Parts: sequence; C-alpha cells; structure tokens
Amino acid sequence: MRFALLDGRRIEATPKLRASCPGCGAEVVSKCGKHITWHWAHLSRTHCDPWWETETEWHRAWKNRFPQEWQEIPAQDDGLGELHIADVKTPLGLVIEFQRSTIHPNEVRAREAFYKTMIWVVDGCKNDADRFNFSNMRGRQNQDGIAAFHWFGKSTLFKRWHTTKPVFIDFGQEHGFWRILRFDPKTKQGLAGCVDINGFVQLASSGTTDFSVVGGPASV
Repeated sequence: MRFALLDGRRIEATPKLRASCPGCGAEVVSKCGKHITWHWAHLSRTHCDPWWETETEWHRAWKNRFPQEWQEIPAQDDGLGELHIADVKTPLGLVIEFQRSTIHPNEVRAREAFYKTMIWVVDGCKNDADRFNFSNMRGRQNQDGIAAFHWFGKSTLFKRWHTTKPVFIDFGQEHGFWRILRFDPKTKQGLAGCVDINGFVQLASSGTTDFSVVGGPASV
C-alpha cells in the first residue's frame, strides 16, 4: 500500500512511521528496507482488502501514470459487507487493476462483479519466457496493429485472463503493450492488438468505458 492517513493527510511511507489504513482505519506501519518498494503494511489484515498483493516497482510505475488522488481508492459495499481498495479509480468511475500475481478465476469474476466498470493491466514480464514466447508465436501485425497468435507454451497466462472485461498485458518496452481481443482456451489461438501506453493512459483518464476499438502502434 502506497498511501496511509496521518493526521488526516494521505502520506507515503518513510522510515519508522505508523499511520492508519484509508480503507479499514486499522494501524499500519511503514516498511522501508533497502531491497523493497517502500510501502505501508497492516499490523493485522483481518479487516482489510483480501484482494491485496505485494506491491512492486511495476505496480508503482503504472500507478504513477495517473494522478495520486486517483490511486488506492477504497470502495465499500455495505450490503455485501465488503471493502476493497482499487489500484486506480478515475473520477468518472473507471477502475484499473494492475495485477502481477496469479489469482483464481473465481476472484477474477468477483472483482469484475464488484467494480463493474473496470479493466485489467497484467504484468507479462513476471515470467521471462512468456514475453519471448508471445513475440515468437504471434503473426505479422496488420495495418490496425492487430496480430493473430497461437500459444504453444505451458504457461497459462492467456487462459487465466480470459475474462469479460478488457485485458491488457504489459510485455515490457521491447515486446510491447497488448490488448487481448480474443483467446480460445481449447485451441490456444487468439488475437491481440498493439497499444501505445501513452494513448491508453489518455483514453483511460478521459473517463471512457469503451475499449472495444484498438488501433495501431500510435493509438488505442
């Protein structure tokens, strides 16, 4: 968690501080080691977001593409008794979840049902083989930046992210940022569209909920 509340202000972690979670109000302590991303950690996670994952520099870099006041926004459904903290939520209600770790399909569906208007950005560089295999297994892009691919690897990257919401996979600077347009888990064949990250951020920030059109390398 990047932000906590201290004296009513949202602040980032610095050494030897304690504050409160902006979601559940519980006490959090700063974690500021030499080899970790500085963050806040709950002393107890009993009453906080079960969808939490350890934040990395990848998460932080993506969040920083959006205003700080849009980052880590608590959302509560009193009827369901659930509290969750969206990675990014725009003023018009679009939630962007940045996901690096593997999560169960039931959780994917639960998040989509809870947030309703949302998109996924997935780290495709966690497994080095995935980004190289994707580059080798896709065909030539057409004039709209769309390419067919046939996944032969053992990785379940695309199967895991076959969802009802828009999914974008970040394969890094060398291998690109891609919208997964279609993937058949049985044949392992799909379509992906190459997306310019700056254009993606601008489109997401505009408040649109329409990510159905994916252009070439210079547009979303």
